[in-house]
Amino acid sequence: TDVVLFEQGQLSGGTTWHAAGLVGQLRSHSNMTSLIKYSTQLYGELEAETGLATGWKNCGSLSVARTADRMTVLKRTAASARAQGVDIDVISPKEAADLWPVMATDDLVGAVWLPGDGKANPTDLTQSLAKG
Repeated sequence: TDVVLFEQGQLSGGTTWHAAGLVGQLRSHSNMTSLIKYSTQLYGELEAETGLATGWKNCGSLSVARTADRMTVLKRTAASARAQGVDIDVISPKEAADLWPVMATDDLVGAVWLPGDGKANPTDLTQSLAKG
């Protein structure tokens, strides 16, 4: 299928260039989660395919809970993610600190870790997608 991106001026010269570039797989609808999960796989291969940099870094993401209620939500999120084939781990505050040593964890109840999440350079990624 074809995708059309509308930008003002040159490709990635409009709103694309100032996007954060964060790529988190979990979405409120399963079809969007599937799309982003596919995208994370594609972004990891696109640079080799096109010869253009994407800025893709598979750095993972961490969501933390400071209350028992928030931890319940994160556990439900983890169950939903697993049902959709997304790699996710429910972890302790100590494990969160091991992943992100500069973070204060003394007030945390727990966290979830999504190792497949990442970030990309929006301008570079757009150029690479256009070429691929």
